[in-house]
Amino acid sequence: MKKQQGMTLIGWVIVLAIIAFFATLTMRLLPMYQEYYGVLQIMDSMETEIKNNQLTKQQVMTLLSRRFDSGYIFSVKPENIELGRGKSGAYVTRIKIDYEVRKPFIAQIDLIGHFVKEIDVEPESREQL
Repeated sequence: MKKQQGMTLIGWVIVLAIIAFFATLTMRLLPMYQEYYGVLQIMDSMETEIKNNQLTKQQVMTLLSRRFDSGYIFSVKPENIELGRGKSGAYVTRIKIDYEVRKPFIAQIDLIGHFVKEIDVEPESREQL
């Protein structure tokens, strides 16, 4: 009498279920993080932009909106963007983006990503001794 070798049908079903679970998880999370990396690139370019130019809040919002549109960034809404002015008070020196992305996963379970990125180009004042 030969002994059975290899996996049974139940073993294969369990392995396939685990693979399907992680594949679904990856398919839901990957676009979320790709979008976040797009936001990081836009914020890096905006840091250079506000260092080199004196921009008002309206100008910064317009630039961000255009860059988000061309970069296919749909999760960041205007209410997620906080602009700050420096000591001069007239021009933007700080941008903070704080947003959340929810993606359905299984049944009533959602995957939630909370992303925050802040840039501040105002030089820090040094106290002289």
